[in-house]
Amino acid sequence: MDNELIELCFWGVIIVVGLILLRLLLQRSVPVIGVLFYAFFRGLSFLFSFLNGLQRHLSKPWRPLYKRHHGSDGFNKFMRGFWTVLKIPLYVVLTPLRFVNAFFYNIVVHSSFELFNYLGEIFDPTSSKEGGANFITWLLLLPLRLIKYGWHYLLSLTESIIWTVIDTIVPALTLYHGTSKDASVSICQSPGRVGAKDWYSGVWNVGGGNYAGNGIYFAPIRSTADHYASDAMIICRVSLGKVIDLGMAPKYVYKQCGYPNALGATEWGLKNGYTTGEWWRGDEGWWEYCMYDWQNRYNSSWRIRPLYVEDLKNKRVHRVPGGMSHWLFRNIVVKDLMNSLF
Repeated sequence: MDNELIELCFWGVIIVVGLILLRLLLQRSVPVIGVLFYAFFRGLSFLFSFLNGLQRHLSKPWRPLYKRHHGSDGFNKFMRGFWTVLKIPLYVVLTPLRFVNAFFYNIVVHSSFELFNYLGEIFDPTSSKEGGANFITWLLLLPLRLIKYGWHYLLSLTESIIWTVIDTIVPALTLYHGTSKDASVSICQSPGRVGAKDWYSGVWNVGGGNYAGNGIYFAPIRSTADHYASDAMIICRVSLGKVIDLGMAPKYVYKQCGYPNALGATEWGLKNGYTTGEWWRGDEGWWEYCMYDWQNRYNSSWRIRPLYVEDLKNKRVHRVPGGMSHWLFRNIVVKDLMNSLF
């Protein structure tokens, strides 16, 4: 009996010491893992950025014709209808490409990043209430964290699969949003999961400028987003919806673009059923997307789905405390989807 007790105590000590070492190892390795993920995503991005750009260009090959406004408003209205019809065969032909891009970004990239976030919360929790402050609490709450974040990862993986199917049917692009690290965490994190539950958590808020309308801005290439970034970049899947080439908008709308707070572009776009404006910024030589946002209409919508966050200063993937907000399994997203469908 004494030998069994001694053996039990021995293995108990081994397990506790092993967990202490595992915790210390993971705490030290999180930045290293972030660098490895950064290198992995950036390495693969050369191919898939090309495929994402190919999908974007082939879905609307006449885009370069509308860098600037020309023609009468009546003629441009006719051409908007003409190009809409022409999009139908292009949509059919591009279906396999949409699937490849959706599978890579939704399942490979997003699921990997969320696994990084959730494993971090299991073994190196950011919240003191979940064991981040001391080892005893860490050890006692380990089973609860395994259940909690294992469940959230299962939901994230399910969402990734569902959105892969949806993105194959309803076109989406991978776009870039330059910002700061604090803002990126606030935008992406799930409100209340590790304590953060202010009004700004888990939502997109309109910033300043708004040169192509009031809304949330995205770039189709990294270099454009770098221009607006402080020290972070959010890589997103974005369902742009019905897009207006602002070069084909009425002349009075187009003339407002290029100046701060071009609210007329947002107002005209929403009144005419457009979700997003696409604008050629001639002074810089790049394209931008403005997802129209009137009083934060799209600030937490299903249309914008963060994939991961890059720490530009340290060149690594930036961990989001508690993991990101769910793309689908979230009350406000479900409500927004229902409003969009019905």
